Amino acid sequence: MNKKKVGLFFGTFDPIHNGHLKIAEYIIEEKLNDEVWLVVTPENPIKQNNKISNFMHRFNMVDIATKKYDNIIPSDLEVNLKKPNYTIDTLEFISNKLPEIEFSLIIGEDNYKIFDTWKDYKKILKNYKIFIYPRKGNLKESQHIINENAMYIGGPRIDLSSTNIRNIVSKKAKPEDLISENVMQYINTNELYK
Repeated sequence: MNKKKVGLFFGTFDPIHNGHLKIAEYIIEEKLNDEVWLVVTPENPIKQNNKISNFMHRFNMVDIATKKYDNIIPSDLEVNLKKPNYTIDTLEFISNKLPEIEFSLIIGEDNYKIFDTWKDYKKILKNYKIFIYPRKGNLKESQHIINENAMYIGGPRIDLSSTNIRNIVSKKAKPEDLISENVMQYINTNELYK
């Protein structure tokens, strides 16, 4: 029996934007995974000093943004795990808990360039597929760790960041076409990024 394939797409999602969703859609359309779980991270061990919105707000926004999809799913899987959340620990935890699923990792090219700074990165490369989506810049220089488990997926190039969106909102402007209307409504109702 073929295992169900689930791609884990980790992020602070502060807020989730259309770029995140386009990557998830592309991965499903290309049949790289059956489902994509958007894993809302409580904190990023590499970016600990960044001020991020409350976990529940970020999770709620991902939940709102994914309502219309059957196979793009919000996940709070890291919220009760030991801090700081290292990707390898989360991957091993979820793989042991759900052995019937084959998990892979979805990361941006910017993260892949610093992948060798991640905890146990060789173990991740050995045991999990990694799908790398393009960001701004040049692909060539970041191909130093590529192996049979890590592959560039092409797809939509994401030049959009949550930081840009927070800046637009804080200036009381509307980030038209960058995030879903329902997420924008949630941001306004909860007075986020003011």
